[in-house]
Amino acid sequence: MNGTVPYWLDEPYEPRPPLRGRVEAEACVIGAGVAGVSCALHLARHGVDTVLLERETVASGASGRNGGFLIAGVAAFYNDARERYGHERARRIYAATLEAQQQVLELAQELGANDAVRRVGLLRASASEEEARHVRAHAQALQDDGFPAEFLEHSELPDGAARYAGNGVLTPHDAALHPARCYRLLARALDLAGARVFERTPVDAPIVAPEEGELVTSEGTVSARHVVVAADGGLPTLIPEYARRVRARRLHMVATEPFAERLGEPLVYSRFGYEYWHQRRDGRLLAGGFSDFDPDDGDVSSASPEVWRRIERFLRDDLATEASVTHRWTGVVGYSDDGLPYVGEVPGRRGLYAMGGYSGHGNVPGFLAGREVADAIAGRATALPLFDASR
Repeated sequence: MNGTVPYWLDEPYEPRPPLRGRVEAEACVIGAGVAGVSCALHLARHGVDTVLLERETVASGASGRNGGFLIAGVAAFYNDARERYGHERARRIYAATLEAQQQVLELAQELGANDAVRRVGLLRASASEEEARHVRAHAQALQDDGFPAEFLEHSELPDGAARYAGNGVLTPHDAALHPARCYRLLARALDLAGARVFERTPVDAPIVAPEEGELVTSEGTVSARHVVVAADGGLPTLIPEYARRVRARRLHMVATEPFAERLGEPLVYSRFGYEYWHQRRDGRLLAGGFSDFDPDDGDVSSASPEVWRRIERFLRDDLATEASVTHRWTGVVGYSDDGLPYVGEVPGRRGLYAMGGYSGHGNVPGFLAGREVADAIAGRATALPLFDASR
């Protein structure tokens, strides 16, 4: 069973030329996924002379290979986050991601990318009695802290989820995202803001801090006062200090041909997040998950045919659809031990910043991380950072 081009990346795209020769800038961002594009855009809008380098093309990594869920919060469900991180910190993180999510939606509207982001809500649907109790507690925790959430009994679930789920919690603010289209439009906004974007420009690893020398690329060099590594699963390779703190894992996705039956509008999480799916407006179904069945043999460069088969069995047996699969792909993401990303200046490496380890939940936290690092570099930080790069 072979993979294909990811559904999100299966459309025409003309990459920018690579960097050639020597370039000077105030800030250099490495990695043009959501965090890197966000950081570079916020830096440019702060008036900071910025260069963005991407090994392949904008959104070609995890940011263009994920499930297309633009959802608030971090990897831990909100009731678990309150226990794990403390009530006040969890509340602060969730509020900040809600605000960042709204900023993405507003940017998409500003750039004419409304078709790339649709606020359809996220339904967390229970697949067992244990999860049904957890879902109820999840809804209650959000409601207790004043966040939008609606608990749904089985009879209130949309058709697709009702075929296998017992109950659910709906967070109406969450959105379906075409990640590649959205982040490539943000990169065009970077061009207009005066930043320089170079694609197909790999940087030699490990990354050096500004005071340690210039960055060396395949065909040139960069001298910058601030260097930001936005790499998620690639963070351990580019900044070895994170080799034991961020673990690269592969996630599997499939997409089907469009079909007429509507299974429901919201994004759907099930089995404590190990299955996730949603139906596009054209009827196409996208689904992923079963990473707990992945042998995780350390080879993130390949795929597990067994995981793809399990996802397709889920579509057939649980969602009762026979739609043919048209796309199969994987993405490599970074997982941290505590489920929170590492964001900020690397201890002992002045001027070198890290962003990664989103634990499979990077679209909104990644955008937020990029903004926080840009604000810190530009001297615009107004609050304590949410995610510690030194822990």
